[in-house]
Formats: sequence, structure tokens, C-alpha cells
Amino acid sequence: MKKAYIFIVIAIVSLGIAIYHHYHQVAHNNIVVSTQSHELVDTSIDESISNRILAVYPTESYYYYLGYDGIGRYDIKNHILDVLEFEVYGDESGPFKTYHPKSKIVVNRKNKLSDFSKEDLDTFEKMLMNSERGAQYFNKRWYRSGYEATFLDLDNHLIITNDVRGVKDTPTKILIFNVSGFIIIDKETNDMQVYFDESIAGKKTRDSAVSILKHVYGEHLIILNSIDQIGENERNILLQLRDQYISKK
Repeated sequence: MKKAYIFIVIAIVSLGIAIYHHYHQVAHNNIVVSTQSHELVDTSIDESISNRILAVYPTESYYYYLGYDGIGRYDIKNHILDVLEFEVYGDESGPFKTYHPKSKIVVNRKNKLSDFSKEDLDTFEKMLMNSERGAQYFNKRWYRSGYEATFLDLDNHLIITNDVRGVKDTPTKILIFNVSGFIIIDKETNDMQVYFDESIAGKKTRDSAVSILKHVYGEHLIILNSIDQIGENERNILLQLRDQYISKK
């Protein structure tokens, strides 16, 4: 009788564990990222969490994300979204603000990042440091998305470029090759040097991008008119990034 009782208890516990793991597996499977638009969706209630994400980080109970419409934590079971809303902008981006007027999601809006708990802030940091899909995080400010070819200034919510093709992290500089030129960011001063190949980018695109960058960075921005103005070591690395990209095409 005692053995039978123990067996029943073990069976109940095992069933409970199985149900628990099944629920969490199903719950996580209900949160998907659209392949094309990178929209973060809870399919169990057919609701958008974020219209366009740059990073995600799932935990046992939550989905953390950085999107074009803000940074947030989504409670998978209870459909509760804690979010600091902002709009990532840049010459190549559009409006991606997510609205929840009649949503099944309960939205708790934060006024500033520090309104999140320390645990949440630590998890956001883990999300940004996660190198999955080739993502990179520099100086607690600069972020290369693993979901899009986007290099972002997190402090200013600004897209530096939406067509990154290669990034090299050196002890003193962040070197970026994009379709239309090169970008060099000094890690100590955050000064930015930008070279646009006008024959690729076109004058209108170049002028628009330069206008936004000048408005944000002022004297910390240096526009280069020739690739020869880039230091020899940095220039060689950038050309290697370009050659590597071309060889893979």
C-alpha cells in the first residue's frame, strides 16, 4: 500500500512537471518574429507586441525586446507589456509606433528606463550583449542588430545606417562598412568619421544622411571627402571588410 502511494505521488509530480514544461513550451511557441517585417507577435491572442524588433531575449516567463517603437518586457502568461516607448528614427526609417487602443494586451508605460527593476535592466543588458545572429554591442551605446542590417546609437535612438555589411571592433575604434561607404567611431570620444561614396549612395541620400548626423553630433561628426583621409590601418581594415563582403556575393 505504501509503495502504491509513493508511486501515485511520483506519478502526480511527474505529470505536473510535464504539464508545466508543456505550457512553457507552448507559451514560448506562441511568441513569434515575422520573417519579413520582424514584427513581434503573440499568436495566442493575435496581437502585436512590437511592430519591428531589433533584438529579443526570451526568459522562462518573459520576452524582452528592443524595437523601433521602444524597449519592453512582455509577460507571456498574463499578456502584460511593460514598455518604455520611443521611436527609433533615421533617414531610412519610417514610423513604427505600436498602438494598443483595444488590445488584449495590458500595457504599462514607463516614463524612463530606470522605472524598470534592476532585474529587468540586467536582462536588457544581457539581450544587447547576446551575439546571436551576429548582433554586437559596443561601449554601452552602439548596437548592431542581428535582425536587420542596422547600426544604432542607443543614446539618441538614431539609425546610423540601415545597410551594414561588416563591422570590426578594434581596441580604439569601431569600423563599419556599409553599402555606400565607411563609418569610424572613436570609442573614447565617440567622435564619428563618415565617408560616403556618392556614386553609390547618390547625392540626395548622402546630403539627407549628413544633415541628420550633423544635427545630432555637431562638432563630433567629421565628413570625409576621400577614402585617403582615413588612417592607413583603419583604411586597410575597412577595405578588407569590403573585399570579404564582395567575395561572398
